[in-house]
Amino acid sequence: MASVQPQQGPPGGGGPQMGGGPAMGQMGGGPGGQRQPAQAVPTLAQKLAKYVLPSRPVTDSDMPGIKAMIDAVCGEISTSIKSAGQKVDDEAIKSGVLGFQDWLKKQGCVTQVTSPYDVDSADKYAGEIFATYPGMLPFHFEFKMAGNVTKPYRLLLFITKVDMFSLASLVENKTINGVPVPKDWPENPWTYWNNRL
Repeated sequence: MASVQPQQGPPGGGGPQMGGGPAMGQMGGGPGGQRQPAQAVPTLAQKLAKYVLPSRPVTDSDMPGIKAMIDAVCGEISTSIKSAGQKVDDEAIKSGVLGFQDWLKKQGCVTQVTSPYDVDSADKYAGEIFATYPGMLPFHFEFKMAGNVTKPYRLLLFITKVDMFSLASLVENKTINGVPVPKDWPENPWTYWNNRL
């Protein structure tokens, strides 16, 4: 499924484009032998920008590719944290969580991304995300689906300070405030019951 693969650079190029330009080929050889300054290390947002979900409404057949893409994004976040050589603490995890949430919100087929946890507050992580092992962080959002409808989904990430980020599950959300609802439950139950009276 080509629409959920990482964006690739031109044929024969060095992989996804990450802001390089003509100056990259001039390293070490400018006028008078002057070296060009080294390029800055890409930010997490720049690294995640190469992973793009479809901008069009999706179908159920797109879900395996979407899951694979989300898993790849988790891997990129984990690699980024580990390669930075920093101590993996709540602040490092917070950076990864916020990066993931921002990436998810930028996808054209996704709307209304929320989490029941305070993902902006790292000091609460130990008491919330890491209350279980592995730590579990849910996101609730809607996919724009073909046929001009939206479907609520629940995304669960596993997060540990050793194994980092991984996809736990991506399922259609059939709960209202955590309470399971029947398959044929109306979208707006109050209107449904008022119309029956």
